[in-house]
Amino acid sequence: MSHLTGPDAAVEIKTGQWTPSQFKWANIIGASLCIAFALAILLGATGYAFQVQALPGPGMFPTVIGVGLLGLSVAWLGGSILGRYPVDEDIEPPPDRSALIRAVASFGIVCASAFAMQPLGYPLTIAVSVTVFTLLAGGGWRTALVVGPLFAASTFLLVTTLLGVQLPTGILRPLLITLL
Repeated sequence: MSHLTGPDAAVEIKTGQWTPSQFKWANIIGASLCIAFALAILLGATGYAFQVQALPGPGMFPTVIGVGLLGLSVAWLGGSILGRYPVDEDIEPPPDRSALIRAVASFGIVCASAFAMQPLGYPLTIAVSVTVFTLLAGGGWRTALVVGPLFAASTFLLVTTLLGVQLPTGILRPLLITLL
């Protein structure tokens, strides 16, 4: 429910948890973070070949995702600056502290994974990332320690054998060359 606040009650309208200016700044900050994340993805993708012979290379997917995220983030930032996203009456309140910490930790894990992919390789990076994501989502240790490596191994084998796309092997290269 809206009610008037502030020294000039006719100017500032408080709706739920957010004032219009707070909501605008939250959108601008969110869009700016997404732009920074998209640029980090594109920067990380430069270390991979976009095309290998006539097949898509390991840099194609992150480049496509980075360009798409960058375009959407720039559109979000433009809409935020122009004030196209008004505060809704039924907007939910900001997340509690633990949800905010989980969201920031998830963002940090994705950013770290983008830069760890080349030296550590896909299987190890994804195994660790999915294990930590499972724990952040409330899964138990046993579940996380099974799901992470299983997901990494199965997706690595599917992508490399079915699609023929060579993913980075990193420090596991000597072991994976003998297996594949």
